[in-house]
Amino acid sequence: MIKKKLLFGMLLVLFVTAGCTHHYVPNASTFRLDDIREFSSTNSIWLENVQTDSEDLLFATNGGHKFYGNLQKWTKTAMAITERELAKRGMLVTGSASKKLKLSVSSIKGTFGFAVVRVETTLKAETSDGYVNTYIGDNRSPATIYRAADGAVMRAVAEMLRDGNILDFLSK
Repeated sequence: MIKKKLLFGMLLVLFVTAGCTHHYVPNASTFRLDDIREFSSTNSIWLENVQTDSEDLLFATNGGHKFYGNLQKWTKTAMAITERELAKRGMLVTGSASKKLKLSVSSIKGTFGFAVVRVETTLKAETSDGYVNTYIGDNRSPATIYRAADGAVMRAVAEMLRDGNILDFLSK
């Protein structure tokens, strides 16, 4: 009996401390976009993913759990959110437009705190007329790192669409 309990205890410790690896790509449809200044345009735009790093990188740990994200795939999520929001405002997103908006998620950082998970995402945008800026998406969730990550990408895109220079570029 003691051997069974000891074996069970050792297996339980091994199971709890072994940890898990999670690879996550944010969901573009989790949240409605934060409020931005309304605009409309009938222009066509080419959204380009210029993130060349396709490796999974460790962006958060919690106990034995490790969370990885792929910057190129996170950029695709930012592009999907951007495309959805531009289409709502009358723009056509196409791969042949003369106006080009290059996007790249350049960093992801997740932290676990007391009853909250925080993810920060940095999004770089460059217009075809030479304007470049970076936007921070900072989101906290009491639920999961996944919701925090989804919100961080959404908030970075919202920050970009609040930038007057970006809005001027899109509207002209």
